[in-house]
Amino acid sequence: MYFLKFTYHLIYRAFYILLKKKKEERWGAVYLQQLEQEFGGKFDERTFKKIIFYYSLKVPAICDAFLYLHKKITNRKECERLIHYFICSSVFDNFFDREELTDEEIYKITFDSKNWQANNFNENISLHSHLLLIDFVKNKEHYLSVLKKEYDVQVASRKQFNETITNKEIEHITLEKGGNAVLLTSFYLDTPASVYEENVWYKLGNVIQYVNDLFDIYRDLQNGLQTIPNRLVDVKPFRTYYLQLVDDVKQNIKAIDVAESRKMVLKISAMGICALGIIAIEQLEKIQSTNKELPNLKTLPRKDLIVDMEKKKNLWRWLQVTYNLSKN
Repeated sequence: MYFLKFTYHLIYRAFYILLKKKKEERWGAVYLQQLEQEFGGKFDERTFKKIIFYYSLKVPAICDAFLYLHKKITNRKECERLIHYFICSSVFDNFFDREELTDEEIYKITFDSKNWQANNFNENISLHSHLLLIDFVKNKEHYLSVLKKEYDVQVASRKQFNETITNKEIEHITLEKGGNAVLLTSFYLDTPASVYEENVWYKLGNVIQYVNDLFDIYRDLQNGLQTIPNRLVDVKPFRTYYLQLVDDVKQNIKAIDVAESRKMVLKISAMGICALGIIAIEQLEKIQSTNKELPNLKTLPRKDLIVDMEKKKNLWRWLQVTYNLSKN
């Protein structure tokens, strides 16, 4: 019986996400172009594509899955706020990564916004988006506390380019960076999140950050970025650790006080994301094979470290893993 329900929901969700993603890509591109015209500048091509990609994917795949708990989907006003969030996150990433602003300047534009004088298009548009979001948020104290945690961990993440950073420090950065970035999204929806829903937002963010790091092993090694996945010596303990993160997501979904039928969409969507990490871990397990340790990942070619989800065998395995994670 569960298999039939799972198959129906998975097929429905897959088509829903695909179709809505394309729709939001078109709307988002037009909306960004209107903002460019209004503020007299342009996003660089990479930033423009990054905003559209994350916005158009996360609205149907994550936000709508959470809102289904309340028998809703994202409305246009929520979508506008969400694209402003991805403007902020993408442009602020540039401020950090490209060192376009100092940490002190980024702090000031974030937490002393009304006294910040924008000097160019990127500062102007991100300041506009940031103030628009703060003006909407109901629980500003809680929101600003999460935003402060995200700022602090972004500053701390600079240490990831230093080989002396400890795994404990990397773990803290990974969990906080992913967890708070995804949790912030919940504040822009009209429907307030319960405590358990907030826990799921945060825990799912933990997993998403690890999935990103697993898929980016080759790129991060080239850039000298230290992550838990690209430092792995033995895959087995990491699989156990990752599965515990997945279980944390499941347990918090289980604790949400709504009918099981309404939680199924969120559970399948969340487990579909979690399954991507398992596919990447299994690829590393094949590399390690029967050996006690992985080879030095820096010595491996790109094809061994890239997880190609367009391969039929990976898609089929993803379906199997998503089903197995969802049914328990």
